[in-house]
Amino acid sequence: MMLFDAHTHLNFEKFSDEERKALAQEIEESQLGYIIDVADCVQGAEQALQDADDYSWCYAAVGIHPDHASVYTDADIGAIRRLAAHPKAMAIGEIGLDYYYGTDDREEQQELFRKQIRLANELKMPIMIHSRDANQLTMDILTEEGAFSEERKSWFPGRPAPGTLSDTAFAHDMIVPGVYEGEYSYRHMKSGSEIIRLVPDARVQMHCYSGSPEMAEEYVKLGATISLGGPVTFKNGKKAAEVCRRIPAEFLLSETDAPYMAPEPLRGRPNKPHYVEHVVRRMAMIKGVSYGEMSRIFAENGKRFFDIP
Repeated sequence: MMLFDAHTHLNFEKFSDEERKALAQEIEESQLGYIIDVADCVQGAEQALQDADDYSWCYAAVGIHPDHASVYTDADIGAIRRLAAHPKAMAIGEIGLDYYYGTDDREEQQELFRKQIRLANELKMPIMIHSRDANQLTMDILTEEGAFSEERKSWFPGRPAPGTLSDTAFAHDMIVPGVYEGEYSYRHMKSGSEIIRLVPDARVQMHCYSGSPEMAEEYVKLGATISLGGPVTFKNGKKAAEVCRRIPAEFLLSETDAPYMAPEPLRGRPNKPHYVEHVVRRMAMIKGVSYGEMSRIFAENGKRFFDIP
């Protein structure tokens, strides 16, 4: 059993060193095998990379959150570029738009978002997207900036098409290059004659996705991956549950966004990365598969998305 938290904040600025170490100890005593420690600013990115250096199960994402759109500088973008060269920096994020508290910095948010998509494209790295009360505009900007372009998708190996989830299909070291035909890439398995159909992957994570099921389906068609967290467990989380139901497991990730949005039955408490177990259990129930199978699928999805050996 191995769990994967595809979006969390061990680097949270309000944690003391002692609190961060205690949380790391809890993670090590849990079934959690991997976390992506996601930054929201340059200082957070530096801490996330320190966490990644300290713990084998920790990998980092470096980026500037839209909350900092009115205060960031070009020097900050340069710092993110430099930090992204670290061997355990696996993505640019979290980046995007957040209009929940108003739109006074609307233009600044869009500018910051576009700059970081361009940076991710330049560096050929996955992108982690934050979108709140700006669903259509987020999709429009991602599309305009080439986040779903055929060129970008050509940089990354494909992902298994729906219906190809199997132990064999998820063994990375058993896949050898095959041929590319139209929209699908076919790769042969070393273990026999089985052929796995792969579909293009833009390596764009829609973090803590809160849009409609219909938009989620459109994102998947564009090559994005949908990441769900605590809200899928909430009694009023019907929209997130429907997204989980309608999106093939091959295109889903599990996350906590800790220390925010703790899942049921822990709602109202500070969230922790190993609470992703509750997210995975709920998604397994929705999908009608075992908890163990869902854990395996999400762990393999996460390792593939972030290119973790």
